[in-house]
Amino acid sequence: MKPFVTSFLGSLLALVVGGILFVLLMFGIFGAIAGSFEKEKASVEANSVLKLNLNYAIDEQTQSGAAAGLALLGLDGNQGVGLNDILSSIEHAATDKSIKGIYVQLGVSPNSYGTLQEIRQALADFKAKSGKFVVAYGEVITQNAYYVGSVADKIYMHPAGALDFKGLSAQVSFYKGALDKLGVQTQIFYDGKFKSATEPFRLDRMSDENRLQLETFLNGMFDEHLMEIAASRKIDVTECRRIADSLAAWYPSEAVRLQLIDGLKYYDEVETELKTRSGIAEDSEMPMITLSDYRSTFYQKASAENEGKIAVVYATGTIIDGSSRNGFLGSTDFSEMMRKVRSDADIKAVVLRVNSPGGSAVASDVMWREIELTKQQKPVVVSMGDYAASGGYMISCNATKIFAQPNTLTGSIGVFLIIPEFSGLMENKLGITIDTTNTSTYADFPSVYRPFSTHEQKILQSGVDSTYKHFKQMVASGRGLTMEQVESIAQGRIWTGSEARENGLVDEIGGIDEAVAAAAELGKIKNYFVVEYPEQKSSILDEVVLSLTEEAKMQLDVDDILTLYPHYMYMRELLERPVMQARLPYEIEVK
Repeated sequence: MKPFVTSFLGSLLALVVGGILFVLLMFGIFGAIAGSFEKEKASVEANSVLKLNLNYAIDEQTQSGAAAGLALLGLDGNQGVGLNDILSSIEHAATDKSIKGIYVQLGVSPNSYGTLQEIRQALADFKAKSGKFVVAYGEVITQNAYYVGSVADKIYMHPAGALDFKGLSAQVSFYKGALDKLGVQTQIFYDGKFKSATEPFRLDRMSDENRLQLETFLNGMFDEHLMEIAASRKIDVTECRRIADSLAAWYPSEAVRLQLIDGLKYYDEVETELKTRSGIAEDSEMPMITLSDYRSTFYQKASAENEGKIAVVYATGTIIDGSSRNGFLGSTDFSEMMRKVRSDADIKAVVLRVNSPGGSAVASDVMWREIELTKQQKPVVVSMGDYAASGGYMISCNATKIFAQPNTLTGSIGVFLIIPEFSGLMENKLGITIDTTNTSTYADFPSVYRPFSTHEQKILQSGVDSTYKHFKQMVASGRGLTMEQVESIAQGRIWTGSEARENGLVDEIGGIDEAVAAAAELGKIKNYFVVEYPEQKSSILDEVVLSLTEEAKMQLDVDDILTLYPHYMYMRELLERPVMQARLPYEIEVK
C-alpha cells in the first residue's frame, strides 16, 4: 500500500506543479501581449538614449517571432534583433531628433569580428554624421566587445571589473584520438594542402601549413584591430601591442592608467552622465529605448519617387542539399528565393549577403548557377560577413562585384570527402558483425562497414580532384584570373578580407551599406526601396516572442550549458553526410 500512496502523491504533486507552471506561463504570455499593445501605441520620448546590447549571438537578419521563440526552449540559435535592424536603427537614430545618443552595453559578446566590425563602423558613422554621443559601459568586458566599445566617446568599466585585452588565439579540436579509441576509421580524400577541415580526423595537432595560415590570418586581423583601437583611443599602435602582450590592462586601475578605459564607474554613475549629456534632470527617469522597441517605431516605406527595388538576399549558415533548417542553408530554398528575385521586374539589383563557411559542394554549385542566371538579368553584388569561405566563396565568386570586411574569413578554395569506417567499432566494441552478398563487385559501394579497396579509393579521389578543378574554373571565370593565378591562392588556404582584396578574390573593402550603394549604381537607380529575402513577416505576437526571447537569453544561455554541442554537430554532419564538401572546419574558435 505504501508504494502506491507514494506513487500517487508523487504523481499528484507533479500534476499540481505542472499546472501551476502552465498557468504562470500563460499569465506571462498574456501579460507580454498586453504590454506589447502598450508598446505599439508608444513613441520615442524626447531626449532618449538608444541602448545597444551586444551580449547575444547576433544573426544577420532579425527572425520572425515564431522562429526566434524556439530559443526560449534552447531549440534555436536565433536570438534578438538581427544585424540588419541593428545597422538600420543606428543609421535612423542619427537623424532622429528624439535620440540624443547611444549607450553601448558591453560584456561577454559571443559574436565574430566581421559582424562587430560592421556595428563599430556604423557607430563611427553615427558620431561623424550626427555629432551625437556614444557612451559604452561594461563590468567584465571581453576583447571583441571592447573592440566595438573603443569607438565610443567615453568607455567606462565597473570598479571591480576586468578588461580582456590580450591578442587573438585560434583553438582547433582534434577527434582522431577519440575515434581511434572507438574503433572508427576515417577514409579521407581531399585537395589543397591548406584544406584543414580533414585534419581533426587524421591528425592530433595542426599541420605546418594549417598553423601557418592561421597565424597569418590572426596576425592580419589583430593588426587591423590595433590600428582601429589606437586611432579611436589616441594611443600609439606599438603601445597597444605592448599592453596586449603583457596583459597590462587586466586590472581596472591599470586599464584606466593605460588609457584603454576612461574611468571606473558604477552603472548609476554612468546613468547620471547619460542624463547630463541628454539634458535630463538628475532626479528624473532616464528615457532609454532598446533596439527591439526602437526598430518598431520606424519603417522604410516605398514612395512614388522610387525607381525600383534592391533585393538583399541572406545566404547564412552551412550549405546543404535540400531545404534550409536552423543554422543550415538549403540549396532548394535558396534557388526558389533567387527565382523570385529574377522574376520581379521591380528589382533592379541584388545584394547577396554571404555569411557561410561552405558545405556541400553540389549544393554550392546549384546555388552558383542560380546566381549566374540572376546576374545575366540584373547586377549581383556580394557582401561578405564573418565568413564567406569554401562553398561560401564558391557562391560569391561570379558576382558582378564583391565586398568584404577587413576581418572577413574568405577563400578556402579546396574540396574534401570523409567517409567513416565502423567495422572496428561494430565488431571489437559492440560485438556486432556485418555480412554482405553482392550481385556485382562494388554493389555495396560506398560502405561504412569495410575499408575501401585501392580501386575504390582511386574513384573517390578522382571525384574530389574533378570537383576541385571545377571549383577553380568557377573562380577563374568569375574573377577574371588564369588557372595558374587561382592555384596560387587556392589550395584550401584562408585569407582575411584585406588579403583577399590584394590577391584578387575580393573587389572592395566595405560592409553591407557599401554593397547596397554599389548595387544601386550598377542598377542605375538613385531612389530605391530595399526588400529582404527570406521574407520575415512580423506580427504583434512575433514582437512579443522576440522580446521574451531577448529577456530569456539574458537569464539563461543554453549554449553555455551545452558546450560540447558544436563538437557533436560538427562530427555528426561530416560523418553522416558522405558527400563532397567545400567548407571550413567548424571547430576553429578565434577569441
